[in-house]
Amino acid sequence: MQLTLSESTPLNATYINEMGQAIYKVDTPDKFFKTPVATIHRIVPNGVQGRTSLRDQFGHLAQVEWHSLSSSKIRMGGQEIKTKDFFRKVGWGWTARNRVFTAPDGKEYKWKIGTSSTSLVANDSTGARVAKYRPKNYIINRRPASLEISPAGEHIMDMILVTFIYMEMIRKDEEKTTTAAGVAASTAAAA
Repeated sequence: MQLTLSESTPLNATYINEMGQAIYKVDTPDKFFKTPVATIHRIVPNGVQGRTSLRDQFGHLAQVEWHSLSSSKIRMGGQEIKTKDFFRKVGWGWTARNRVFTAPDGKEYKWKIGTSSTSLVANDSTGARVAKYRPKNYIINRRPASLEISPAGEHIMDMILVTFIYMEMIRKDEEKTTTAAGVAASTAAAA
């Protein structure tokens, strides 16, 4: 399933399927000096004359509360989980970028943050790709941002989206840190 994003940023977008139906909505208000919290909503089917109709009515799915210096939190299904207990860091150094988690299906999956995209793979000998985020690209092929979920991941689609939002918060935080370091270096060099 391909979910196309209504905006270029995954943290403030509606995720739309191939049929043009909004499936998820993510809202992350930018509050100066406040803890960023991404709220994730999922489409709620409602019965219309004995049939199921998806009429853009959304219900609460989860929240991801970002903390740079302490463990972030995921609230989903009536539970609050610290990300340090849910994810295992994989990679080199203190800022290991990749994260492994166990999904409700009992299998381990690994999010890999690349330079231009993020992908989710099975954390087993197959390493099969389960999901991939492609940022917008209007220069080469005029493609909007999208999150592609393979058939092997459709049964854990909610978990994929919630953990993807957390990974994007990591990416955004790293970008801020890198930008701030670059500005500091430029200022020091100019002095």
